[in-house]
Amino acid sequence: MNMDRHLSTFGYKVVDRRRDEVEPLLLQSIQEQRPFEIGLYFHDPATHDFFDNLLPKSGLPLNTHFDHRYLNVFCLDDDDMLDRLRRQIETSLQWGSSYGINHLAAFSLTRRPEYQDTLHEKLIEQLRILNRLCREYRFPVYIENTYHDVALYQRLFGDVVRHKLDQIHFCFDFGHAKVWSKRSLQTWLELMRQLERWGKNLHLHLHTNRGLSDEHLSFIEGDWMDICGIDDYTAPWNSFEALSLLDHSFPAARKVMEVPPSEAKENLQHVIEAVNRIRNNERLINA
Repeated sequence: MNMDRHLSTFGYKVVDRRRDEVEPLLLQSIQEQRPFEIGLYFHDPATHDFFDNLLPKSGLPLNTHFDHRYLNVFCLDDDDMLDRLRRQIETSLQWGSSYGINHLAAFSLTRRPEYQDTLHEKLIEQLRILNRLCREYRFPVYIENTYHDVALYQRLFGDVVRHKLDQIHFCFDFGHAKVWSKRSLQTWLELMRQLERWGKNLHLHLHTNRGLSDEHLSFIEGDWMDICGIDDYTAPWNSFEALSLLDHSFPAARKVMEVPPSEAKENLQHVIEAVNRIRNNERLINA
């Protein structure tokens, strides 16, 4: 695969099952030193043995994704859940992961205005618990946008900064923002730039959908379905221009493709070729 060196922060996400699906993506990632993310959801013994043998000496830019169905921020005042989260952090560190991803909750939280202050206080207290655990292990966690709009994350991270929760960072999910947010990509870009000014690190999840549900479609499938053009979410850019802009704006952030493993290699090639065409056209225009 002919890769532009500036796209070396694009990589793959897998889950911890079906070694036959995971192995070719991991081996390619090691060969190219491409980011790799592992979702800790299934604990398949054969897949974990494979990771145990290969990952600690790989030098891979690696991160994990906690099992947010049970170990999300909202439930961390439960000692049993904290113990389970500890085990996932310890597994992550054993493999060489540099940080983890988590969700605020496994479900949509209240949108009623009269409950927003109470919700905010609850989330900050839970993030304090998480930050203490992360400091203990020296293992940061990135909070991913899910069912809520940009205003919730802007307010939340304002207090994360004020309370010096230094282990808490942000994961932007391109597909989630299209489905569950009323705001444009431009507004999310403004949030991420603000977070960087506040000293927060970023991680990106990349996949697409038709705007109706969280489908986790590859961009090659999105092209076939004719949904990668300019829309209300990405305007004034199409999806590939948006990906190019995200990479240009946040060059240090890892950008992992959350798409079906059977399409992962073809999808990554398709995205890289599209972004390179956009950049080459920009160079010609600016020459």
